[in-house]
Amino acid sequence: MTDVFMRFFVRAVRRMKLSHLRAFGKCLGTIGYHAARKRRNIALSNLDLAYGDTLSKREKREIARACFQNLMMTFLEFLYSPVAGECFTDYVDLVKGENFHEANRRGKGVLVIVPHMGNWELIGRFFAWVGVKAHAVSRKQDPPWLGRLIAEIRAANGILEIDKRNALRPVLSALKRGETVNLLIDQHARKDSIPTRFFGHTAMTVASAALIALRTGCSVVTAASYRKPDGNLGVEVSPIIETIRSDEYEKDIQANTQRYVDEIEKFVRRFPHSWMWMHQRWRLNNNKPEPGEPGP
Repeated sequence: MTDVFMRFFVRAVRRMKLSHLRAFGKCLGTIGYHAARKRRNIALSNLDLAYGDTLSKREKREIARACFQNLMMTFLEFLYSPVAGECFTDYVDLVKGENFHEANRRGKGVLVIVPHMGNWELIGRFFAWVGVKAHAVSRKQDPPWLGRLIAEIRAANGILEIDKRNALRPVLSALKRGETVNLLIDQHARKDSIPTRFFGHTAMTVASAALIALRTGCSVVTAASYRKPDGNLGVEVSPIIETIRSDEYEKDIQANTQRYVDEIEKFVRRFPHSWMWMHQRWRLNNNKPEPGEPGP
């Protein structure tokens, strides 16, 4: 029954104008901000931890509300994207795209670190538009019909899914062929993670990106999407993050992972309204600074 309803909802979404779709998403996000008390409180707590007294309570509420709005706009845009054709290019500005092309020219594949910002799903589609074979590492979704729907939409956008549970071999193969792999590492990770500093506080981050870079010699960039005040999107690519190599492998894993987290933080600080603040990023210490830990 849920599957049938969702298929009907997707068809309805794809008949809307993009401007109306975004207005609808913004409205749903505003409702979600007020209705989802637990997630709203997590977002506000995270903003307190990240910014301390440098932002007023009103500014933090505005950022939290905007991130709920962005999330719903992104969800609806994702459902709409297979029928969007080239129209998305009229609403998206690609900034510093030459950084990606420089990374791609090195010929060893490109590992793209993608934060949950703006419409992060659109980043893979951008690379597909310029003729690059793009893969996304993601976990299987439950229930199964939802996983099928997501896979269908990504495939329609030219993005190939790699199952997170057995990702290493297909990721290495894709990079060896000179292709692009998108990896999201800006959420709390319980397994195969290491402590990093994010906004001045400890956050557990998956170490797989650094492991892959060290093993393959691929190019690494960060690509972030951000929402503009008019609802349109920007996508910006960082300069190549050169991989640190030494005789101390564990330290190299730590140093490179921290560099990726630092790049993500730079984007979040510039576009705080676009990041997913309702996620418990600092779950290690229950969203409270550790004793003696410096502030942001």
